[in-house]
Amino acid sequence: MLKKILKRTGIGVAVLLGVVISFLLILAIVHKILLAAERGEILPNGQLVVVNGRSMHVYIEGDNENAPLLVFMSGGGTSAPAYDFKPLYSLLSDGYKIAVVEKIGYGYSETADIPRDIDTILSETRAALAAVGVSSPYVLVPHSMSGLEALRWAQLYPDEVAGVIGVDMAVPSVYVDGVVKVPRFQLTVMSVLAQVGIQRFLPVSDLSLTADEHRQAKLLLYRNTLNKTFSNEAESVLDNAMLVKDGGIPDIPILLLVSDGKEISENWITYQEEFAEKSNAKMERFDCGHYIHQHEPERIADLFRGFMSDFSE
Repeated sequence: MLKKILKRTGIGVAVLLGVVISFLLILAIVHKILLAAERGEILPNGQLVVVNGRSMHVYIEGDNENAPLLVFMSGGGTSAPAYDFKPLYSLLSDGYKIAVVEKIGYGYSETADIPRDIDTILSETRAALAAVGVSSPYVLVPHSMSGLEALRWAQLYPDEVAGVIGVDMAVPSVYVDGVVKVPRFQLTVMSVLAQVGIQRFLPVSDLSLTADEHRQAKLLLYRNTLNKTFSNEAESVLDNAMLVKDGGIPDIPILLLVSDGKEISENWITYQEEFAEKSNAKMERFDCGHYIHQHEPERIADLFRGFMSDFSE
């Protein structure tokens, strides 16, 4: 079809390729200029702490000291976790204290080309929480890929983890059995496009965000999309999943909030059900996409309150 169109219009393949390359080069130059200009506009809404020589961002809201701290852990590649989770935690922070930890490469935290093995990531998260002055016990709230980190946390430091509320969290089997897999070539292409600045054409959800917060979320999207830290994390996910699977299922209360799976894999729900059975977890199904905390925050907040009632004094 493309050849026919080019033949009829008299445009050669070489000419078209030249036009595309020129457009991408111009876009990349403009993107770099804008990133430099926007650097001073990026203003953290929480606390920046130094962990292993790098800056990490932690956002805290609420002040209930009579229940475990809710620690929100973002899915892989989420550019602005502190804003991504706001539709949900804004419904909870009047009754609970919440913390959103933005890992290296995420949100307002520093980006770095460093190994992303799961034990290193976990040690950084724990250090960041200690640096802002909060302590366990925690109820971990992982979304997507960070389900691996939450399970690893409970395996290594069971005294710190009172429970896990998985927000459509990934379980080890979905990676180990190849249900969720991003081919290296596809990841490379996507990363190159992000360096060019193609993400500037993507929309940003403004659910529960003020105008200033929406602007910040956009700036972080422009800066963080598929950066080198994300790429390293994606390349390490299979090894991380295998380590977590070998570590066994921790004996803690777990609530699984599960999407319809259509945005991920047709086997997504099957693996969630298998994990729920093995871990004796309670499972709640949602007829919506992967970011269920943005689609149905009110229902999720009610389920949180029911789960947390077992820990409140």
